[in-house]
Amino acid sequence: MGCAAIVAGTTDSEGSAGLGDPYYPLAGNGGYDVQHYDVGLRVGMDQGWIEGDVTIRAIASQPLRSFHLDLFELEVLSVQVNGDDSDFEHAGGELIVRPEHALTEGEEFRVRVTYQGHPQPVPDPAVLAMGLPGNGWLTLPSGTYVLSECIGAAGWMPCNNHPMDKATFAFEVDAPAVFSVAANGNPSVTVDDGDRRTHRFEMNHPMATYLATVNIAEFELRLDEGPGGIPLYHYYFPGATNLELLPFARTKEMMEHFIECFGPYPFDSYGGVLAAEDFNGALETQSLPVYSRDTHEDVVAHELAHMWFGDSVTPSQWKDIWLNEGFAVYATWLWREHLTGSEGLQARAETTYLMSLNFETGSPYDPGVDKLFGTAVYSRGALVLHALRSEVGDEAFFAILRGWATSRAGGTATTEDFIEHCEQTAGRDLGELFETWLYGALLPELPEYLEEGGSPVEQL
Repeated sequence: MGCAAIVAGTTDSEGSAGLGDPYYPLAGNGGYDVQHYDVGLRVGMDQGWIEGDVTIRAIASQPLRSFHLDLFELEVLSVQVNGDDSDFEHAGGELIVRPEHALTEGEEFRVRVTYQGHPQPVPDPAVLAMGLPGNGWLTLPSGTYVLSECIGAAGWMPCNNHPMDKATFAFEVDAPAVFSVAANGNPSVTVDDGDRRTHRFEMNHPMATYLATVNIAEFELRLDEGPGGIPLYHYYFPGATNLELLPFARTKEMMEHFIECFGPYPFDSYGGVLAAEDFNGALETQSLPVYSRDTHEDVVAHELAHMWFGDSVTPSQWKDIWLNEGFAVYATWLWREHLTGSEGLQARAETTYLMSLNFETGSPYDPGVDKLFGTAVYSRGALVLHALRSEVGDEAFFAILRGWATSRAGGTATTEDFIEHCEQTAGRDLGELFETWLYGALLPELPEYLEEGGSPVEQL
């Protein structure tokens, strides 16, 4: 379902131990394309212990005598391929599987991995650069939260851990009955068994592994209805005040506005998880973002926009992350424009320009792994889109956004793909604009349309 097939294995039918991402050379694996993950977890909350039983359905893209999965530190108990026990080695975050019977090119196969242990944060270099210990399975005082961008998913489940290989997911989580579980997609089954409870969720749209989430705490659930009857699942910590819940009050209105801007909402449900802790951030885990207690309305708009830009349309490599973050930042400007008119948009653009100028941010494209979550990716990425809008006008600009989100839905894309899409939609060469605003190391001079306030924004 993803694009793992583009990276060949070695000539002796061994799947490669990475997909060639320049920032994460060993992330993902070659030789096969994952179609679906069945993730089974039994969780001991007091001990921070998990027992995992994950079945992966994949298609071999070449003959395979062995292949790799990404799994960080946890103890592997058994591996089966198509029901047969398989030899395996597990070290350095790589689980090497040697099926009893070699796989042929084009063959669909199933690999089942059972494992156990205490999941630890994965030392992701982009996250370490922010002064954080890692990402993935995070144990906080109120419960467990999973925030895996970029490579934290391998800290709690075996996977092909790169955005290029997206797949559908099902989760079955067995946890003490006192806790609630929130995971991607629609909740389908809950089974009580005395002092424990099993929760099942289905994510039927392709998803990158970094967007998978499982959250376990004493949540309260508010179920609302979004545009077109889309169910909205909001999980929040007990005792959350009206002020703490206020940032989510306009979720339906936000969705309606972004549907006008970007096209149909790409998934079957939406919602959010509000943690009891302040961890200074949020993550756009697919259909169910996870928020710190200290969140605000702009963050909610930002994460909602990611459902189109980042989750449905996912970057092929991490150097293209501005396609996620620049778009989500600009979406918060569009939300302010919706609420306050062109003055609100103008104020955001001017403030962001001055901030970017002061920080000498550099290009938002290919920022380096240590600046993957830096100012250039977010703020200057948004300025690229603002410059594009000024250049081509509102009609072409929103046609670009809607066409990009709909034509690439469920897949991956590069910056070059986006530029080609812009030029095809606008009907002209935009090379100079992107060379100046996207690729140039220095921020261009403040354009006249920003200095003078520009014309009123056209109504969509």
